[in-house]
Amino acid sequence: MRSRRLHAGSGGFGALVMMSITGALGGLGCSSTAAPERIVLIVVDTLRRDYLGCYGAKGRTRNIDRLAENGQLFTNAFSSFHQTTMSMGALFTGRTPSLESGGGRVLDWNGRNWCGLSRFADPSGEEGCIPKSVRTLPEYLREAGYWTIGIATNQLLFRPAGFERGFDDWVEHGRRSSWREVNQAALEAVARRARDKFFLYVHYMDVHDHRRGSWSYTRSVSQVDRGVGELLDALEERALLEDAVVVLASDHGERLKETHLTQGQAGHYGNPSFEEVLQVPLIVSPARFEDTTQPVRSEDVFRLITGLAGVRSESAHALEPEELFTSEAGWRTYRQGRWKSLVSRFRGEHLLVDLVDDPGEKQDVAAENPAIVAEHAKRIASLSRALAASNPPPSKLTAEDQRRLRALGYLE
Repeated sequence: MRSRRLHAGSGGFGALVMMSITGALGGLGCSSTAAPERIVLIVVDTLRRDYLGCYGAKGRTRNIDRLAENGQLFTNAFSSFHQTTMSMGALFTGRTPSLESGGGRVLDWNGRNWCGLSRFADPSGEEGCIPKSVRTLPEYLREAGYWTIGIATNQLLFRPAGFERGFDDWVEHGRRSSWREVNQAALEAVARRARDKFFLYVHYMDVHDHRRGSWSYTRSVSQVDRGVGELLDALEERALLEDAVVVLASDHGERLKETHLTQGQAGHYGNPSFEEVLQVPLIVSPARFEDTTQPVRSEDVFRLITGLAGVRSESAHALEPEELFTSEAGWRTYRQGRWKSLVSRFRGEHLLVDLVDDPGEKQDVAAENPAIVAEHAKRIASLSRALAASNPPPSKLTAEDQRRLRALGYLE
């Protein structure tokens, strides 16, 4: 693996060729006559889907909107967790993340546990948070013949977390990287490729950093939209979007000024996770799927991409297709269909929301729906046991963990 660590110092793009759809991949109904020569995964950190024109926002995000126009928009995509390492751990492995530990306890938050995959870890301890026993998305794609390129900009994903495993060329672009520096790093890595069949993963941090800069959230989204457009322009100029599929996703959303039935935390700290933190965009261009209304979680994006590549993966489904379960430090959040439960670990409080009648999550209807509350409570208990790390080794925040959290604004 070629590995590099860098420090940071608009137009449109042409239509992508539509490809035929036959066969099926799960409930999405995907396939094609052949796997694409190139797969480009663009992750925009902290991007809410309701701030994109293609999802109904008032302002246009013309480059992302055009990507959706030339492809397809998934209307029911959700983050598996409100924090990057957990949701990206799910996307990279196809596994449901969890902070559950034995006996109903919560795992300590540190660089060994913050991917939510400690139940797969070696009991003697591991250096990273993606256990070595769990194969990653780039490992599968490399075995399928793709040259794998990763441009990581969120420091929590840097080595030795495990996200780097399977990449032929892994670039860690640190400090507060703008889309310009990220695009430059991506294009330089593409120029180094050993073959034209490649997988490119690019992670933008511009929206995540909106609170630390002088720009509004809306302007940060506009800026990253420009970056996405210029990257795709550059790839098209090099004829690298021919026989390519572009997937645009986000790790999680962001709570701005919304108020709900219980206080919760601002930003993307969850506890509990409200819909503006969980609802994320998902665009695939050109179109490859028959049903874009099915629920798609972060771990399902793993299966979506391996399916595009024609790869059979080993990931197991912990949840039913319409379930979403987030195991947080202070709350457990469970959603199935229109009903969403928010259960406090410390107060024993069980709130229930009807997302059809109350999409803003303002009213607790638990008292009026005792059967649903009981059903959810039973399922939450079952999932908490199934997803628990039975014997995790003790671990604490290291000095390096703290440095990375501080660099991202999570610690003073």
